[in-house]
Amino acid sequence: MRRATAAIMRNAFGGESASQMRYLIFSDRAELEKFPNVARMFRALAFAERVHASSHYRLTRELLGEYCVSFTAPFIYSRTVDNLVKTYEAEREESEELYPPFAAVAIAQGEMHAAQNFEWMAQVKKCHSDLAKRVLDYIERAAEEPKMGDFYVCDICGLAIEGEPPKNCPVCMAKRFRFKLIE
Repeated sequence: MRRATAAIMRNAFGGESASQMRYLIFSDRAELEKFPNVARMFRALAFAERVHASSHYRLTRELLGEYCVSFTAPFIYSRTVDNLVKTYEAEREESEELYPPFAAVAIAQGEMHAAQNFEWMAQVKKCHSDLAKRVLDYIERAAEEPKMGDFYVCDICGLAIEGEPPKNCPVCMAKRFRFKLIE
């Protein structure tokens, strides 16, 4: 893997790892505030971030050694509504401003597997920002938690969805059995 793509991939690994932990913390906070459905959504997003971090890690596994990674991670622990706002903003930013340029660098360097990975991440992050925004808007409008179905996460690309998984993942085309139910 070429140097620039490898550095981006390692930094993305760090960012996704931090996001996984942040969403688990947000899930705990939602449970404390009696938002069990929102807590499940945050657990689904945490699992999705784990899928993303694992994907980045696998793609750079041939680069042995220890590396310092650079990433931004908002350190907040606030009300669930505020955590939803931060989730919406962070996922939207990653889908629009982070992963598309990462994909462009990978393409320019001929790293097509990395480029595909980054393109999938951009699509998935857009879906996740839409989900967070929908839940946030409902809570702000109705002053209560929305009723939500089961959450499933594709273990190939990390797409988190509410309700029954489709026959094929709309992002990576993985078969339905690749979707994991999140409790």
